[in-house]
Amino acid sequence: MATFHPFMRLPSELRIKIWRYNFPGPRVVAVRYARGQNRYVSDRAPPVLLHVSSESRSVFLSTYEALILSPSHDSSVFIDFERDTLFFDHLNCSPRGDLALDLASSPQRDKIIQCAIDAQLWEVLRVFRHDSMSEIRFLRNLKTVALVLRHDHDRLRQSRTSNHGAVYVQVDSDTVASEIRHVNWYVESLKTELNHEVEPKWLNGKPSVQTWIW
Repeated sequence: MATFHPFMRLPSELRIKIWRYNFPGPRVVAVRYARGQNRYVSDRAPPVLLHVSSESRSVFLSTYEALILSPSHDSSVFIDFERDTLFFDHLNCSPRGDLALDLASSPQRDKIIQCAIDAQLWEVLRVFRHDSMSEIRFLRNLKTVALVLRHDHDRLRQSRTSNHGAVYVQVDSDTVASEIRHVNWYVESLKTELNHEVEPKWLNGKPSVQTWIW
């Protein structure tokens, strides 16, 4: 890769524009708690601009923040709350296994605007907290919450064994349709609960509830 050595001699306004030009666009940032590392992590690569120079780091951190969910645990996740969607995609979503408690106690809870939760995770969370509002009740600036059905081709295949090894066949489309209906039922239930809320808890009106197929 060619190196532009006179870069630091450019006017600071131009350098800042170049750094900002290298910001990622709006992202869906998958977040989970890695017990082995005792911190929140993401499947996203670490931001390059954090390590290029002190100037690039400063410009990057003027927009992106280190995510703090449980205040007592570190995080290697950086997010632009204005544009990014926070996506809880795994059962390991919390140090204590209580996502609602983490969100309620997070010092950044009022900054979360878009949030997505894996549908299977949502189902597990409902076993411990029957109240569907638990995860979103204290996110006062929340505009969108989505339940995500993962369109995982490995999961949507059945395996059968032949003399030559494993053969994969597609699951009947009715199976996928049934999963979509199941997620939609959760979405409609959450919409109903939102509609029955008397006291306004959200500064931008009640959040939109959506189904995503990922």
